Amino acid sequence: MTSTNEFVIGTRQSALAMAQTVQVQNKLKDQNPSLDFTLLGMTTTGDKIQGQPLSSIGTTALFTRELEIALENKECHMLVHSLKDVPTKVKAGFVIGAMMEREEPNDVVVMRPGEFRELKDFGEGDVVGTSSVRRASQIRRLCPGVQVKDVRGNVNTRLAKLDAADSPYTCLLLAAAGLQRLNFDNRITTKLPPNTMLHAVGQGSIAIECRSDDEETLALIKPLDHLPTRLRCEAERSVMRILEGGCSVPIGVWTEFVTPSSTSSSTEAELASTASVKTLRLRALVASLDGQDIAEAEAVADVKGDVELAIELGRTVASLLLSKGAGKILEKVLQDRHTTLVPTETVEEQKVKGWEV
Repeated sequence: MTSTNEFVIGTRQSALAMAQTVQVQNKLKDQNPSLDFTLLGMTTTGDKIQGQPLSSIGTTALFTRELEIALENKECHMLVHSLKDVPTKVKAGFVIGAMMEREEPNDVVVMRPGEFRELKDFGEGDVVGTSSVRRASQIRRLCPGVQVKDVRGNVNTRLAKLDAADSPYTCLLLAAAGLQRLNFDNRITTKLPPNTMLHAVGQGSIAIECRSDDEETLALIKPLDHLPTRLRCEAERSVMRILEGGCSVPIGVWTEFVTPSSTSSSTEAELASTASVKTLRLRALVASLDGQDIAEAEAVADVKGDVELAIELGRTVASLLLSKGAGKILEKVLQDRHTTLVPTETVEEQKVKGWEV
């Protein structure tokens, strides 16, 4: 390990992961000009398995395991993740020391340049590309008759697959935040509001993980922790933790702070005040793979800026979902995860860890 004047930040080698990590690096440099922050890029299991839908692998920590090994071995001081990739049960001895201010958590529709169609007009003959069973199940519910095909790779690769002359895809479903961080805002065709599609747990936030006994690193990253984001994301992660979900199950969420008198959403300016992070609304759903069976729940709680109360709100919503049949839906989803998405790679590539067609 390097001297305490130099801090090593570990992350994945993908363009998006690096862009996010540079964002963290720059903020740490601004706040600590006398210190050096260097980057360490690594390849994870999720990066290596490209010919197989993530849902069929049936495990968590696909994008974090190798990074945490490096952190445990003290090859780096901290890790930068997309929060949605971080398992809800953080490995013993580690802690998410900061959840950075969330960008737009919405999903978006991406079509080829110059093309535009309303989502309601999608149906028979249209092919939607996504690697997310959450998006797949919701789009099947919204647009009966569409075919959903897996599309893996980094953002550049996915866009190239869409734009290719022989592309099978009508559109892609992606996260707004990832496109924005890579300056691909111009590729967003339509942003999907929560009444159309609920996003992934933690989507839009960057997580910084470190060893729980590393007080120096914890002190460095603490100023990057954004309370409104942490409250929202801890509530969301609490739902998933109880339902034991991950990349392989279709759980969607939406959180927002509301004013108690009218339950209208608070503006970003209002959220700048701790007094405004009091009343939190959490919506969540669990869907079957075909989108036909849905369990939905919503609750509002006065969390008073307290993380534990936000977590309790998540538990409440999870209990409501289970009372509405979410457990049976998830049980069936896990049984059928090998048929969640249509793979688009070769037969040889599909025969990875049990995926066969």
